[in-house]
Amino acid sequence: MTMLELAAAIVVVSIIAIGMTTGAQAVMLHYQSDTVRQDLRQYGNNIMREITRELNLAQKVEIDGQNGFARIKLYKYFTDISPKLTISCQQRTGIEFNNNVPLNGVLNFPSQGVFRGPNTRTVYIDDFIAEFDIDGGPGLSLFKNSFIKLTLILAMDSDVMDETLQATNEEHIFYRKIFLGTPYIQNKMTNAMGGNDNA
Repeated sequence: MTMLELAAAIVVVSIIAIGMTTGAQAVMLHYQSDTVRQDLRQYGNNIMREITRELNLAQKVEIDGQNGFARIKLYKYFTDISPKLTISCQQRTGIEFNNNVPLNGVLNFPSQGVFRGPNTRTVYIDDFIAEFDIDGGPGLSLFKNSFIKLTLILAMDSDVMDETLQATNEEHIFYRKIFLGTPYIQNKMTNAMGGNDNA
């Protein structure tokens, strides 16, 4: 081979190598983001299922706020003064049941793990909203007030540049509208005993 042919071959091989490296990096970045994204989705679905289960067990439900997020107080019996379970939210540590990780420490918020941390990806709770559904039409006010709407917004900020050389931010929204059957029945019984059945 002449020097010219050798130089041309080196240039071609270099171009191919750069292209393969760039392509491999893009695939790896997408794989890493998808891994963190999957953890977020799994957490969101699992925690909403657990909150729904606890809501269905309570006889009385109260909603207020803490740390800029909704807080839900669940009472085992309608006449209880203190809640059996308080569901709260921390931006970096996730949803807590009585200030602990749900399911006896199993349902951890995925803020730690592979492909997340400084200069990679940061996950956090952007918002947690709980409110009684009072926007329905006329009639059956007791029935309508027995619905609660939950919205959980999980966010992922990525300091790793994508193919457009931009850091990314994305949100994953989980929504549930839950019928509080036990509180509804308890309210019906209380109203019936008091002779005030307005539903």
